[in-house]
Amino acid sequence: MTIDELKNYLRIDHNEDDNLLTMLQETAKAYILGTLEISVEKADTDKRFEYAICLLVSHWYETRRATTESALNDIPFGVISLVQQLRGLEHE
Repeated sequence: MTIDELKNYLRIDHNEDDNLLTMLQETAKAYILGTLEISVEKADTDKRFEYAICLLVSHWYETRRATTESALNDIPFGVISLVQQLRGLEHE
């Protein structure tokens, strides 16, 4: 997913946060892959992987100024559900 596609999903129409979004996107990808036992190539072919990245980036982008520690540690339910589904790719 390109940074422009991610910005479109997040409805961001400026370039000021491009570096932050790139960092969040790379971190989300690594975070999700860290929970799976599949290759990047296999994950990249599944739209659920791309959407899970979008959900995580969106959550982290919107809560980056959270005032409570729990908000920073919470993972959106949709991401957990998608990761569980992606675990099924390990055996395909």
